[in-house]
Amino acid sequence: MRTRFTISIAMITAVFIGACDWMPGKPTEADKPVIQSTISNFHTLWTTHCSGCHGADGRWGPARPMNDPLYLAIANKQYVTDVIAKGVNHTLMPAFAADQGGPMTSQQVKDVVDGMWEHWSNPAAVKGMSLPKLSAKPGAVAPGQKTFATYCGHCHGADGNGGKAGSVVNPTFLALSSDQALRSAIICGRIDLGMPNYAGYSGGHMNSKRETLPALNDKQISDIVAWLASHRMAYPGQPYPDTNTLEPSSSDDSSNMTP
Repeated sequence: MRTRFTISIAMITAVFIGACDWMPGKPTEADKPVIQSTISNFHTLWTTHCSGCHGADGRWGPARPMNDPLYLAIANKQYVTDVIAKGVNHTLMPAFAADQGGPMTSQQVKDVVDGMWEHWSNPAAVKGMSLPKLSAKPGAVAPGQKTFATYCGHCHGADGNGGKAGSVVNPTFLALSSDQALRSAIICGRIDLGMPNYAGYSGGHMNSKRETLPALNDKQISDIVAWLASHRMAYPGQPYPDTNTLEPSSSDDSSNMTP
């Protein structure tokens, strides 16, 4: 009996050790992305890897439009290359470089970045504008609340909870948006959705609600980001009741139970 038991333990151990390469959740060779290294055409690469989030022509996707001269004027090529290659932690932006587990070679990442600037940049569109910095020091929450109400409240509500453009303090939205994404949106707006940029312009036209307001400066933008970020929840999603404060139901009361 002892011999059989020892053999059984050895067999089970061997099975578990041998199964390490196919445990649930671990990618197999078939799951790894296929790298088609011969593709260099910008439009093909963009359609294959980027259009699902950023739109077929760099606009009209759920993520930031890249077909935006203002964004390409404040973001340099190295920054965008790093974002595409390495992704952005705690967001839906994945890493695309092969050495990061993605489906693109370093040359293909470069081809995409060069293509964006070749097809979508337009220095004339931002000529003479005093452009904010893409990144800056963290701002302050209290002044950010006031600045948001003044500049953004007419579309999103003074408290950010609604208005005609929807809530921007929704925990789910904030969980999916990094501080940098919020800053980029405030600076550039959404050229495809009519959201005005930091200076109040959308599609080359001044937003009627911003006509009397000066352009947002770096500090004001940082303050708005700080106020928005202050609404993040540690664990966004379904609010569950605190079971420690729930009163027992009658069915759980032993005094009501019949012997």
